[in-house]
Amino acid sequence: MKLNSIRWRLALSYAAIALLAAFSLGIVLRAILRGYYDAQEAQYLQGHAMRIGAITSQLINANIPAELIQDQSASWSFFLQARVRIEDTSGTVIADSGVPDNRQVVYFTSAVPFQIPMGETVTSPVGVTESFEVQIIRGESPMGADAQGDFVIFKPDSVGVVMPADVSMYGLLDPNADVSTRRSSQVVEQQMVDEKGAALGKLILSDGPAYGDEILNNVMNGWVAAGIVAVLLAALAGWFFSNRITTPITALTQITARMAAGDLTARADILSTDEMGALGHSFNEMAVRVEATVGALRAFVADAAHELHTPLTALQANLELARDEKTASVRTRYLSRAQEQGQRLEALVKSLLDLSRIEAADADAKSNFESVDLVQLVREAGEQFASRAEQTDRSFTMNIPDDDVHMMGNETQLRQVVSNLLENALKFTPAGGSISLNLECSANEIRLTVSDAGIGIPPEDLSHLFERFHRGRNVSEFTGNGLGLAIVKAIVQSHSGEVEAQSDGVGMGSRFVVILPQA
Repeated sequence: MKLNSIRWRLALSYAAIALLAAFSLGIVLRAILRGYYDAQEAQYLQGHAMRIGAITSQLINANIPAELIQDQSASWSFFLQARVRIEDTSGTVIADSGVPDNRQVVYFTSAVPFQIPMGETVTSPVGVTESFEVQIIRGESPMGADAQGDFVIFKPDSVGVVMPADVSMYGLLDPNADVSTRRSSQVVEQQMVDEKGAALGKLILSDGPAYGDEILNNVMNGWVAAGIVAVLLAALAGWFFSNRITTPITALTQITARMAAGDLTARADILSTDEMGALGHSFNEMAVRVEATVGALRAFVADAAHELHTPLTALQANLELARDEKTASVRTRYLSRAQEQGQRLEALVKSLLDLSRIEAADADAKSNFESVDLVQLVREAGEQFASRAEQTDRSFTMNIPDDDVHMMGNETQLRQVVSNLLENALKFTPAGGSISLNLECSANEIRLTVSDAGIGIPPEDLSHLFERFHRGRNVSEFTGNGLGLAIVKAIVQSHSGEVEAQSDGVGMGSRFVVILPQA
């Protein structure tokens, strides 16, 4: 198992996201539930504090002994399942029930859950696990004239307590629970006053039943289980989708490995139109270009080796003959031939270097282009060849605009284009023939045409004329290395232009047209 692979990292990322989401949801859910139940616990204590406070005020006003108030607070504590503490105005404790330790299950609601005739005593009612005496009292309330409705008297263990029947009370749900861990942290204080509004002290209710603990624990347990399931499902989903993503990547990796091993025919299977499909399509295009480039490179190396082999063989042969020759004049002739082959090698190597530099130019080479006046450049090149044409009995004409024509380019390379085309025209045009150089300009392009009345071009050679080392079938008697037109094409294409050769056939002359964008 490679944990650093995309497949495993994506699956683990899904699981981590699910875990983070579940953890955040649990925190928020617990905070909401805890706040809700805290409010319920406080409301529970506050509602009873108001009623018990009123009763306690009457007991204190009636000078009831502290022992009886203590007994009453214990009874309230039992039914409320809360600590009841009564203090006077100086803070002295009058009665303190302490934290309830009775684990009895007690329910008390405003609706009587069973029928009880007037004054009848019923033992062990529904929801009570020990014997209690329950009596319904109608009419005058034992709590005073302000109390309304029916009142229920519970007498557990011979201790009487009076509670209003409209108050809902709930006890502990688990008789075996640890009381210390099931107590609310809410504390409620109720001020006690007499009929004239004078302060008598305060009633403090605390350590009440923790309504939400069991529910909150159950919810948290459910949240943990749901979180584990969510993480597992997210991990499985991540594994599934990672397989969907990495399968084409793995296939493409295998294809690239085949290509790296030398199989240039390897191609990716494109099964989709998404980003992976686009990547496969781009790879196939790249593979086609690489195969074409490598094929062209192999052909170039083979052709270069062949072209270099011929002058090298001739050079070596002439040098060997010159070494063994005793006659000085003959040895000089052999050395002259060797020198000619050396010059041929030098020209061939120079052309190869020029072509490689042009084709290997960076994509941003155009950023080094400058404004070039083609009219001046073509005029200067044409004037140089005009004198050579005149000396070799060939007519030469130029048709060049008077106004300047500018374009962005490399002046040295553009001059080489004109020179190579004129050099070929001069080479392949016999004495008495004509050569013309025309430069025409339109709104968007510049058209340079070199025409001659020379030996012409066979139709089967026209499509291969700009390939490296290709020479026409009718030029075997002329010197050359077959790189001049390849260099012309490379330079023109680097200037975003086009070049084409035209001929009506052998002996009908030829035309070379170069089209360049105008600045």
